[in-house]
Amino acid sequence: MALASQPSRSFLAKWSGVGAPGGVWRVLAILFALMNFKNLPFVWHFRFFKAYWYQIFVQPTPIPPYALFLPVVTQTHAPLLEIDFNMHKSNSTYFADMDISRTHLFTSIVRNAIRKVSSSGFHMPRASNKSASTTPSAVTAGLGASDGTAPKVTGGGDAKYMIALGGVQCNFKKEILPYQKFEMWTRLLTWDRKWFYLVTHLVRPGVGKPTSYSLQPWRKSKRVEGQDVDPEKLKGAVFATAIARYVIKRGRLTIPPEKALFDADMVPEKPEGWVYKGDDGAEMNGTANGAVNGDLEGALPEKGSVEWNWDVIERERRRGLRFAEAYAELDGLHEVWDGGKEGVLGQFPDVSFLYR
Repeated sequence: MALASQPSRSFLAKWSGVGAPGGVWRVLAILFALMNFKNLPFVWHFRFFKAYWYQIFVQPTPIPPYALFLPVVTQTHAPLLEIDFNMHKSNSTYFADMDISRTHLFTSIVRNAIRKVSSSGFHMPRASNKSASTTPSAVTAGLGASDGTAPKVTGGGDAKYMIALGGVQCNFKKEILPYQKFEMWTRLLTWDRKWFYLVTHLVRPGVGKPTSYSLQPWRKSKRVEGQDVDPEKLKGAVFATAIARYVIKRGRLTIPPEKALFDADMVPEKPEGWVYKGDDGAEMNGTANGAVNGDLEGALPEKGSVEWNWDVIERERRRGLRFAEAYAELDGLHEVWDGGKEGVLGQFPDVSFLYR
């Protein structure tokens, strides 16, 4: 037995270089890199393109329209290189993780539209004959009017279909300790005339128990039938919550969210003259004032229980709009910067001392 193991030990020693000068440090460096693989150069790019490519071109299950507002769950952890001097996950690293989760979610939702664009050489699908106008001026003048029909946009020449992040805000609640695992639950919150708004909850793993998996029908639910998770337990499992907004561009043209969702086969065409009247039958405008009387518990029916129509879709969109409108108010902060009109405290370099 000892003779059999001797070649193995020699091979491992030779492969690892332990016996060579500096060999121990080499082994420690390899172990450190493996324990922090998530933060090595270009690994974030790999994670991003893996999510993007899988959801658009590999995902075998068609996404059902009723899943428009359902979350995607992404699992990860906090390695040592993400830990700050307080010995918990640094606030700045939350955003890199949420990039991956939002990529999974957003590409899942609009993947049919992206596939159409890709298969036609990055040309947006043409509008139907019912379109009122196809000029660029019509695009900018009527971006996703909430009380009219879904806009039909064409134009933009041969420009590519581009998805851009327009901003992120994160509220931190509890710390994430070194190498602690956590889940990111990201879903479409709402949209307005220009922006998609996505919300991400970073939570303790295993607390949320989905009843079903729309894109993974083979997965078994861990929720006991008829038993709901305690709301207080759900709140206590939240580490942080963030809201982000995305815009879809084609060249210089902004693609209205309703147009993108229509191209992605996620929403039906709005009936001519359709106006959302709410539960009480009163007509409502496109603001959060009609957001289901402040209902935050959930507006969507069980899947398949009712027809997936614009009354159902608009009800959920308005439910999240109150948060999106509050977030959009922060745009005014851009105008607060005065360029040092009243002076500054000082000017200091970061890493290098060569900056002036």
